[in-house]
Amino acid sequence: MRLLTIGTGLRGAKIVELLNKKGVKVNRVPLFKCFAVLNNEEHLKSISLRDERKYYVHGLRGDVSGFVNSITSLYEIFEGSLVITSLEDDFGFLTSVEICEKLKNVTEDTVISLALVPQLDTSSIGEIKKRIRGLREASDILILFEGGVGVERKILEVMNLVALAGEIDLKKRMAGEVVVDTSDVFNALKSDGFAIAGIAERKIPFSIRNILFKKESELKAQRTKRMIELTEEALNNVSINGDIENSKSALLLFAGKPDEITMEGLYTSISMIENINRDIIVRYGDYPIPGSRKLSAVLVFSGIRKFKFA
Repeated sequence: MRLLTIGTGLRGAKIVELLNKKGVKVNRVPLFKCFAVLNNEEHLKSISLRDERKYYVHGLRGDVSGFVNSITSLYEIFEGSLVITSLEDDFGFLTSVEICEKLKNVTEDTVISLALVPQLDTSSIGEIKKRIRGLREASDILILFEGGVGVERKILEVMNLVALAGEIDLKKRMAGEVVVDTSDVFNALKSDGFAIAGIAERKIPFSIRNILFKKESELKAQRTKRMIELTEEALNNVSINGDIENSKSALLLFAGKPDEITMEGLYTSISMIENINRDIIVRYGDYPIPGSRKLSAVLVFSGIRKFKFA
């Protein structure tokens, strides 16, 4: 899934900078086409994107029409847009809303907004909810992350796995057991309300003993158990505390060493999600990575309308 990726405000631009450096590539092509929009010249200089990928806008509500026109006229293939910002940043929030609205008007592609939410409390929740509604109305999909320490790395890991959906590496010539394509991802995330994401990862220990002495059925049971544990961990490691019991749909993706992905593990994990909410629609798939020494799971719930307070 190739995404036109735009960071607004300093935090949004820093996340895009990270995606530009460490975002996934397939067939040597980056899946994130990265740009930054800022209204502070010093901040603009601090972002390590090429100059033609950085745009300065004057003032709090500067005109971004020229920027949108320039990026939509590029000879690059996009399947959707991803606009990243922090809800604490007035410029970032206002600019993201305007960019999302303009992208929806000039393209037929899905527009995703991804927003960092400050620590929630009863005094700030009203304004935060107002900004969430504004971004949700301006875009097709809204994904929320709590904007604490280390969130940038978590966003990188989640979006890297989501972007791999539907991609086929011509060099590796291997497809998943259950292929999920870009339209499946978009359909899973397009719901009223907002989406939240969880992720988990395990290194696969190398064991000659397992290879030589364990029965295939025992190895399969071990791999299935690992997948179930990853799903549980992702479920308990969501990007923000939302009311997942009432979510409308979910997306479950596994990626990593092909031999470690079992259909029993996949279907048991799906059953776990369906037990949370019997009406939920679950889309799922896997992306094998030959030579990988790890297995990752990403779980995204959408159609959430309420926060939960600890």
